[in-house]
Amino acid sequence: MYKYTATVTISNDQDDDVEAVENPSIRVGLEAVSETLKKVHFVGTLAAPDGATHICVTLENGLSYYGPIVNGHAELEGGWIAFESDMLTPEELELPG
Repeated sequence: MYKYTATVTISNDQDDDVEAVENPSIRVGLEAVSETLKKVHFVGTLAAPDGATHICVTLENGLSYYGPIVNGHAELEGGWIAFESDMLTPEELELPG
């Protein structure tokens, strides 16, 4: 499931001062829940600002997936974040993992 290494940036842009936290070298898997909903599964923990609203997942191959956070669940060993995005996952693009 965790086919990729990515930089996961989580931000809060509800205030005038956007706060973002970058998490480099995270093992991730991307899932297309629907055409407009993606889910990133991750290993370990992610740092994030309070009240996080958006996520950007940049894979080592340069593809980036971003959008508003819809839901998520995290524990010490990993978790997932669902976000709105209409971009095609690498599997949907038939790219190698």
